[in-house]
Amino acid sequence: MGTSANRRGPKPSIPLIPDWIEPLPPEEKPATEPVSPQQEPLGPVEEPSPTGDGVDTDETTNTTQPADEEGAQPAVPLPANRFNTSQRGFQKAVKTNNFSGLRRTVKNYVAQGLGGARTGARRLSRSGRAVATFGAVLGDIRQQGLAATLTRLNLGQLVGQPVVTVLSALMTHVCGASALLDDAITREAYADTITRVVADMPDLDLEHLTEAQAGEMLAVFLEQSIVLRLICDIGRSQTVATANSTDSLRVQQELYQIVNGMVHSSILPELTQSMGDPANLNREIQRIYFVALNAITAAN
Repeated sequence: MGTSANRRGPKPSIPLIPDWIEPLPPEEKPATEPVSPQQEPLGPVEEPSPTGDGVDTDETTNTTQPADEEGAQPAVPLPANRFNTSQRGFQKAVKTNNFSGLRRTVKNYVAQGLGGARTGARRLSRSGRAVATFGAVLGDIRQQGLAATLTRLNLGQLVGQPVVTVLSALMTHVCGASALLDDAITREAYADTITRVVADMPDLDLEHLTEAQAGEMLAVFLEQSIVLRLICDIGRSQTVATANSTDSLRVQQELYQIVNGMVHSSILPELTQSMGDPANLNREIQRIYFVALNAITAAN
């Protein structure tokens, strides 16, 4: 009728991010789903400033241990153009088919776009809860057996089915079914995790799941969630219907290899150890997200 408002869609400063999301000050708790009494929310953590490759940031070097909330400084609002540098680097890599600069783009994304490892870990908190839930399921499979765990989740009919079928059926339990963008990213990361796990672990037997295998699966899930969050924030050209699917998959694979190379050795021992303390698993996973993002900013 000619009366509809002109909607221009996502802006470069807020790519594919709901406009109701506001940065949280360190002294406030994120408005997220309740956690159990045994699972304390991630507290403010100070991270050192990124080094190498000329990452633009004004953060100062601090301890990597959780900081006391009373001494936390008020949160500084992130600039509206914080994604610009990373977006330009991403678009250049896609257009030229030259991925040599993607490593710097990933570092700039964490340091500038996410505002550092601490705020980035908070941004990924919903993915963190899904990783923790997945870890709890894998822990139950190891301790109680696959049949008992699937029966408890009303999936007993899947006993004896292929690994890909069992893991796929766990998606709703692990990631939830909400329409939130963060949860959609997490579900896509979980689906990619299944694909990678099945390809890289052809002999995986959930009936005899080892601690090392469970830790590796958690690491892949965490890494994939970082990659998908990055693509959603700065890779808008790869998330539209006109994007070339082959190019999109190639870029995503390249980004995963970069993130994996930067963080895997740092997070794998932490993830494996965290599964030994189910009561605090959620808190530990949130902390390990900080470890991963801090490893990215500190990478050469």
